[in-house]
Amino acid sequence: MARARSLVVRGYYGNGNCGDEALLATLLQYFSPAYRFIVSVNDAGRVAANLKKKKIGAYADVRVVWSLDRGVVTRPDVAGFLLGGGGLGLGFGWDQYMFAWRKGKKIIHTGVHVTEEYVSPTPDAFNDVTRALLGSAHFFSVRHRLSVETAARLGVRAAYVPDWAFALNAEPGPTPGRDYVVVTIRADAHQRNPHTLRCLQSIAAFAEAEGLDVVLLPFDVSDQRLTKRLKIAGQMLGGLFYRPAYVKHLIAHARVAFSLGRYHPIVFAMASDVPVFSVDAVRRGRSDDKTCLQLIEEGLDDFHFPIDRLDDFTPAEIGRLVRRYAVSGTYSKSFMNNAALVDAAAERIHEILKS
Repeated sequence: MARARSLVVRGYYGNGNCGDEALLATLLQYFSPAYRFIVSVNDAGRVAANLKKKKIGAYADVRVVWSLDRGVVTRPDVAGFLLGGGGLGLGFGWDQYMFAWRKGKKIIHTGVHVTEEYVSPTPDAFNDVTRALLGSAHFFSVRHRLSVETAARLGVRAAYVPDWAFALNAEPGPTPGRDYVVVTIRADAHQRNPHTLRCLQSIAAFAEAEGLDVVLLPFDVSDQRLTKRLKIAGQMLGGLFYRPAYVKHLIAHARVAFSLGRYHPIVFAMASDVPVFSVDAVRRGRSDDKTCLQLIEEGLDDFHFPIDRLDDFTPAEIGRLVRRYAVSGTYSKSFMNNAALVDAAAERIHEILKS
């Protein structure tokens, strides 16, 4: 197919966050055969010098522009504007979004979640603005079912499409020699969290009892610094922030995955049918945090450990749940169809961009 037209894609890209880079890599996988990619980032100069010039990650083959470059979305060759990934975040990406809307470009808003903080409890201008902006998209999808309900209260119809990274093609590569578990720690939730070491001790004890190695897989540089500072016994596989497809491969070959606050390790594990634990040492009970929702909405409540369940996060309970996960029919595992749902969404978006 000829690559005659361009697509402006905006997200939290070029910042060395493996989860966001996974979203960009998946969008490239689906849309770069048909469109030239123009990636909108916060600091185009830094990304061009440090990533594009050095051919790191997805940036070797795309054009990089500043996120406040409004003119780029008005060019005749631009088929549309795609705002993809993360929370709704009013203000994030709206400059180019509004200019694309004004110029009649196709607007695709996908891969997001909409939480209560974006809805005013009483009808007011805030809700009106949110409704108008979201309603202007030619395709608007959210990655959690709760977000469909939240958007509906704003008067906006949102399609449910699982996180795009469910469909990211894994990049084959070397894996640690022995069977292993993967651990990812989100730095900003665990810098001085008194529960962190206790959770890590449970994971280490489980791994030792099962004869498994511990592989530490940070998702950005701050995660890596904290993981090193904690001096956790295990093999560090650091610096893979711009290689999300390989990271997905590593998680796919793990026996168990543990995410202490990061979202995309959960996505990668579920996509590969690897049992995964979400440890939330900040929030209590069920919440609209994405790490909670991804497991709760798929019937894997047992694998989510918020702060009021941490006493139950023991090596014995981890082992029990891992064995239960392996029993056929115990969990529906409907999430194994998530990649197909992403395929269908990509087809629909292609149709919209061409119309």
